[in-house]
Formats: sequence, C-alpha cells, structure tokens
Amino acid sequence: MTSVLTSTTARLDRVRRHGAVRAGVSTGIRGLSAPDTDGRWQGLDVDTARAVAAAVLGDANAVEFVPLTPDQRMPALAGDDIDLLTCNATWTVSREAGFGATFVATTCYDGGAFLVPRSAGVTAAAQLAGRRIGVLGGTSSAASLARYYAPLGAEVEVVPYPDAADALVGYRDGAVDAYVCDGVVLAAEKTRLPDPDAHVVLPELISREPMGPAVADGDSHWLKTVRWIIFALIAAEEEGLTSATVGQGAASALLDAQAHLGDTLGLPRTWIGDAVGQVGNYGEVYDRSFGAASGLDVPRGLNDLWTRGGLMYAPPFA
Repeated sequence: MTSVLTSTTARLDRVRRHGAVRAGVSTGIRGLSAPDTDGRWQGLDVDTARAVAAAVLGDANAVEFVPLTPDQRMPALAGDDIDLLTCNATWTVSREAGFGATFVATTCYDGGAFLVPRSAGVTAAAQLAGRRIGVLGGTSSAASLARYYAPLGAEVEVVPYPDAADALVGYRDGAVDAYVCDGVVLAAEKTRLPDPDAHVVLPELISREPMGPAVADGDSHWLKTVRWIIFALIAAEEEGLTSATVGQGAASALLDAQAHLGDTLGLPRTWIGDAVGQVGNYGEVYDRSFGAASGLDVPRGLNDLWTRGGLMYAPPFA
C-alpha cells in the first residue's frame, strides 16, 4: 500500500506541535456549534473537530474553538487563522474556487427552509413573495431565495444579519416576516423563542445545502486525514461499533485495520478507536446534536445510513 506521507504533512505536524486543533465554529447555533451553560462547546460540528483531535492527538478535548460569523469563516480559513472550518458551511463552487478551500465531506445534508409565525397562516414559500425575509449574511440563503422566486416572477426583500442571534431577534421582534436558514438550524433556533409553539418551520425546502468541514488548499495530506477520520465515524455506525463497545474487545474489521491504516496516514495506530471511543460513531453524534438525546428530535432523513434510506455511507477501508 502506498503511503500518502510522500506529500507534505505540514499541517499535521503543526497541529501536533501546537497540541490542539484550531477549529472555526459558529458564534452559537444549537445542534451544530454552541456553548452550553458551562461554556463547553457542543454540537455536530463541534464533535467533528473533537473526533479529529482524538484521532490525531489522542485527546478529543485538544481543540481550540474559534467562533466566527458567516462573513468571517472563509477568510479565517484562507488566512491560516484556523486548521479546520467546521461551521455549518454549505459546500459550494464559489467557496472552493474563491477562497482557496476544499470541502472534506458532507456531515449534514439539509436545505433552506422558512421559519414563520403560526398566526400568519403561511403554508407555502410562494405566499411570502414580496415580504421581508431575514437571512444570515455571508451564507447561501440570499442566492437560494433569488433562485426560488425568479421562476415565479416574484422577489423578496432580503434582510441580512451578521449572526444567528441577531437574526432570531429580528425575526422575534417582527422586523422580518420570515427567517430563512438551514432546516436543522431553524428547528434548533425555534426553541430559543419565548413561545416556540407559536412558530413553524415550513416543510418545503428551497435549496440543497450539503454542509461539512473545509480545509485550506495546499496540504493534501491534511485533507485526507480529516476526510478519513469523518468516514471512520460513519463506517463505525455501519459496523455497529459504538463508544461503549470500542473497549470491550468486540469483533471489528475497522479496529483490526486501524493500525496499518494509521501507518499509511501518519496517525497513531489507535486512531479509529480513539475517535469513536471518545466521540462516538456518526449516529451517536447526530443523536446528541439533533436526535432524541438533544431534545430537538429532528428526524435523520437524508442523514441516515444508506441502508435506511439516507445518504450516509463511507468508502471502503481497504
């Protein structure tokens, strides 16, 4: 087997010397990346960074979280302020071509949705033509709105906000008629409103939003390292390997292969066990972030395994 170590390992070496992964996250979006009441960051994007730290450094807590607004996140990656961007960013050609970034994998398949007051009686996005719609500045939401309403011969007034907290306040105070963002984001943000049941996320999606972590161009080894760590979490769920069973000696093709794969990637020979044991498999991460364990109960849908009708699967570990 040919080792990828023939390419530069500059980023991996820097992370090891620094002793932590610098991860760009949101300024606070429940389910993806937000601090809890004790200041501990939680969410799917957070656990992605923690899995990388566990696999590379042996410690899931060896992460320095850097909160970024949507307008700040791609420049931070391009400017070498972070090692990894895991900040509910949608994988787009403009971000890869315009900011020198490469998206690693999709960790959350979603789409643009609308949050509206239940009292407004809105049941379809078309009914919001001509209205004021709040979005997060620096995201793909404004472009998605334009693409959706153009065939209808309609427009909306887009009101950009710098971060999710400001957008929710604007929506709550009636400055906009609806708030458009990723569906999983809105499901979580709705719970922050004084009366969550007075609001509804429309089931209609107006865009495809494959979200996942990104790394800066120029270090293919770091790209492959992060990518296969994420795939390991997905493959672990496919195999039935969990954080509870890693240390119990259960039969596992993944754990049997991790030593020589670690040698190939330049990672510790326990990298898969470290990541899954400390963070969990993909299903465990999703459940903590959006499932029953989170209190949000967002169905997995496209984020389920391919064997259950979703889009999640890992390439072969061979």
